[in-house]
Amino acid sequence: MCIAAYPFIILLGLKHLPPSFFGIVLLAVLGLRFGVLMPEERPVLIPVLLVYVAYAVTATVSGSQTMLLYYPAVVSFTMCGVFLNSLRQGNSMLLRLMKARKMELDEHAPPYLYWLTAIWAGFFVINGLVSIWTSTLTLEVWTLYNGFLSYCLVALLFGVEYVYRGYYRRSKRNETP
Repeated sequence: MCIAAYPFIILLGLKHLPPSFFGIVLLAVLGLRFGVLMPEERPVLIPVLLVYVAYAVTATVSGSQTMLLYYPAVVSFTMCGVFLNSLRQGNSMLLRLMKARKMELDEHAPPYLYWLTAIWAGFFVINGLVSIWTSTLTLEVWTLYNGFLSYCLVALLFGVEYVYRGYYRRSKRNETP
């Protein structure tokens, strides 16, 4: 929820507060998140949080409004890195999530989830690049994309994948002798 609200907080807050204030607030939020990490989350989330902390420190020290606008891109690129790293390790991120939730998986799930993880990694790269591009436009355009449109694109990808998954499952059932 905090990530989704970030662009709106920046849009409204920069009218009244210096940019470094938001870097300090982001550091505090990250500190709170670090404090509630579950043991099973630590291997993946500690490196991610360290990237975010490094970004927040840089944003705070620089006092730059533009630097604050890069946070959604940092999140996207970090998620891309996590997803790509999981592909390199053999168990895709989405397969790990399904196993962690004790979901029933057939023999077709691992390759499907591998490619779906790769698609999400590609989405994160594109989203990060668009986010950086919007930071060169007006603050209102940046807020519109990073606070609304990017989430619509996430929902669209979820929806398209959900429809395709049904087709994929049916086609795999029909292949089985």
